[in-house]
Amino acid sequence: NNEKLLIRKKELDSDVMLLKRQEKGTVTTANSQLPPPPPPPPLDTDRLRSATNSDGLLAVLGAAQILKAMQDGSAKKRTEESFLAVEEWVEYGEQSMAFRLASWRDQRAAQDDLQIATDNNSSFMAFVSKKAITNRSNFAKSLREACIQTNFSDVRFLRAIYEMVQRMHSPCLRLELLQYVLGLDNRYSIEHVKRSIELAATCLSMTATSDDTAEPSTS
Repeated sequence: NNEKLLIRKKELDSDVMLLKRQEKGTVTTANSQLPPPPPPPPLDTDRLRSATNSDGLLAVLGAAQILKAMQDGSAKKRTEESFLAVEEWVEYGEQSMAFRLASWRDQRAAQDDLQIATDNNSSFMAFVSKKAITNRSNFAKSLREACIQTNFSDVRFLRAIYEMVQRMHSPCLRLELLQYVLGLDNRYSIEHVKRSIELAATCLSMTATSDDTAEPSTS
């Protein structure tokens, strides 16, 4: 009887092991047929940027926005729109002081209503003496050259924009247009724009260096 019980126990143990293997195989097969999980949603930098007042975080999120604008083509489109608009303003401004003074009043009102991040208010004398025309004419020229000489996908575009920013002292319309070109909101002062460009350029340089040092695959 004991011998029969031992034999029966071994048979049951074998059946259990077989069932476990079959169950495991069924689960593995079922898992292999399941679709892969979806990737995580992209980081909503627009929402984060609108919600923060931190200078450091504004610069980081600004850099992310600049890279996004370069990648999706919006920076190129907006650059073309901007230099054409400035060239039109220069054309009218050269012909009429009344137009320049009206532009100055509009700019002052925009600074108050929209709280544009400028370091100084628009200089009245710059509009009377035509200095504003010179500044904006040079700005339009630089934007046009950046549009022609770069493809908006590498650090050359950022270098061109950074050089424009370095030459600015108390910009208003020019700063607004740079904010527009780069996709930044009106909280971005000249210093914020500089830091964002620097971070974006660092990211692009690191990517380019990584691509250059990667060994080509051999077959």
